[in-house]
Amino acid sequence: MIEEADTSSAKTADSGFAAPEKQKARAFLRERFLRVITGIVGKQAEFYLHEDTRLQGEFKGCDIECSEIFVRNLETRMGTIPEAILRNGDIIYLDIGNINIDQ
Repeated sequence: MIEEADTSSAKTADSGFAAPEKQKARAFLRERFLRVITGIVGKQAEFYLHEDTRLQGEFKGCDIECSEIFVRNLETRMGTIPEAILRNGDIIYLDIGNINIDQ
């Protein structure tokens, strides 16, 4: 027979329930991140990948974990791909020009 553990002490000790300050900070950072992502959707981006590979395309978004980047009109050495998904692990960094910080 499996006994259920008493979880009441675990909740108060360190179960992930954040203090109000931590919760506010996380909400602030989450909102700022979402503003950045929505602010760069539709912008031209240059992607720097491993082995000195550079690609260009229109940033269209990412998944919830940012493990996949969605790109439209991705320009590669072999031609233009109308819609593509780049893996985060393949990207060293990306450069996006024309970001208006006032919006």
